[in-house]
Amino acid sequence: MTEAREPLPFERMEKVYDQLAAAIDLAGPEREALFLTRLVMILAHRAGPSVDFPGCVATALAVGDATPGDWARS
Repeated sequence: MTEAREPLPFERMEKVYDQLAAAIDLAGPEREALFLTRLVMILAHRAGPSVDFPGCVATALAVGDATPGDWARS
């Protein structure tokens, strides 16, 4: 049985957003997709089997411009 993880509080999500934006800028437009792919693969590996990766992909495709509070409802 896998253990459910508590989502990050909004304040921490803001920091994640800032760090991600800075890293994307550092990677540059020509390496942005590769950087994001590597990052997701590292996060998936570290999160382990308890994370519903297909569900996360579906949510990311569905949410469009939704805010983080909306993500849990998608």
